Amino acid sequence: MKIIDLSVPIKNSSSEPMKLTHTRIEHKEGALQVSKKAGISVDSFPNNEFISLDTFKLATHMGTHVDSPFHFGSKFQGEEARTIDKVPLDWFYSPGVKLDFTNFPRKKNITASDIKEVIKKEKVQINVGDIVLIWTDMDKLWGSQEYFTDGPGMSYEATNYLINLGVKVMGIDSYGFDRSFPVMLSEFKRTKDRSVLWPSHFIGRDKEYVHIERLTNLDLLPNTGFTVIALPLKLVDGDASWIRAIAVEGEK
Repeated sequence: MKIIDLSVPIKNSSSEPMKLTHTRIEHKEGALQVSKKAGISVDSFPNNEFISLDTFKLATHMGTHVDSPFHFGSKFQGEEARTIDKVPLDWFYSPGVKLDFTNFPRKKNITASDIKEVIKKEKVQINVGDIVLIWTDMDKLWGSQEYFTDGPGMSYEATNYLINLGVKVMGIDSYGFDRSFPVMLSEFKRTKDRSVLWPSHFIGRDKEYVHIERLTNLDLLPNTGFTVIALPLKLVDGDASWIRAIAVEGEK
C-alpha cells in the first residue's frame, strides 16, 4: 500500500492572503500555571515541565480544505444548505480520477468541452461517486504570489458536467476552484457580466456538491486506480473544513 500526501502545509505564506496566528504555552510555563492552579510544586513534573498547549487561529479556507454547500449559499432547494458537519462522510472516501490540465493556459476557464477532451484522450471513466481531481501543476508555485493570482478555474459548465456524471466531490491543486479573485473581478468590471464571478461556487446553490481547494502532489498519482480519503473535521455549522487529504494506491 502506498500513501500520497495531497495536502499543502497550513502556515502563513505569500500564497495565502488570509493569515493565521499561532501561540504556545511552553512546557515550563505550563508547569508554572498548572502547579499554581492545582496547588502543587513545579518539581511534581519531570524536568519541571508540564505538557505544551498550542492555539491556532485561522479561517476555515486556509490550507487544503473542502467547501461545504452552505459556503456556496445559505439555501439549497428552499432548505438551509448543509454545513460541513452534515455532509455525508462517504462522499470523502471514494475512488479517484485525475484529469490532466497541466498544459492548460493560466487564468483561463476550463470548459465542459475541455473536460470531455481529456476524458477521451486519457481513456478514463468517471463513475457515480468518484472523486475527480483537476491536475494543473499550480501547486509547484505554492509559496509565491503567482499561486494566488494565476491559476486556471473551472467554469460553470465544466463543474455542471461532472456533477451530472454523479460526482459529489471534486478538487484542484490551485488556490481556488474558480479562477483567482483579481482575474474574475477584472473581467466583471470590464463586462458587467455577473456569470464570471465564482461560477463553480454558485452552481452549488442549484446542485449539491463540494470541492476541495489547494491540493498538491497530483503529479505522483496515476490517472485512476487510487482511493482518495479527504475527511473534514466535524466543525458544527462550519462553512468549510481543513483536511489532510491523501491518496492510497494498492491494498494493505
